[in-house]
Amino acid sequence: MNTVFRAALAAVFTLALPAVASAACPSYAVSGAPLAYDAEQVWTAQSTQVVAGGDIDLGQCGDMPGNGYVVENPDFTLQYDDLGMGRALELRVSGSCDTVLLVNSASGEWLFNDDTNGSDPAIRIPAAPSGQYDIWVGTFGPETCDAQLSVESF
Repeated sequence: MNTVFRAALAAVFTLALPAVASAACPSYAVSGAPLAYDAEQVWTAQSTQVVAGGDIDLGQCGDMPGNGYVVENPDFTLQYDDLGMGRALELRVSGSCDTVLLVNSASGEWLFNDDTNGSDPAIRIPAAPSGQYDIWVGTFGPETCDAQLSVESF
């Protein structure tokens, strides 16, 4: 009976582990620091300081693209108005360490980039639609560092 109880208890914990792991993955349920720009405002790049990195390993989040470390909630929540212009929207990071960029786009798509510009990431969204963009500025390794997010349209 003790063996059966142990096996049942082990099965319960094994089944619970994926639920626990998925709870510690990026979520846009809570907004990040608010940013609001339209296509004309970001014709000239707009930049914001951020501490890159976090304690969530994207490699442990099965549905997330890429590898790196971020916080659970977005660093920024961008409300973007394309003004009907159809411009590309570029999000890029420059940091004092190896940074990564994770975005949940206005269309609900997860986008990830690492090392487009040396050890800094950039994501360009062609004809970016108006809407909400949740943005995580992470690091490739578990360290954190000072970084800068730039938003620009082309």
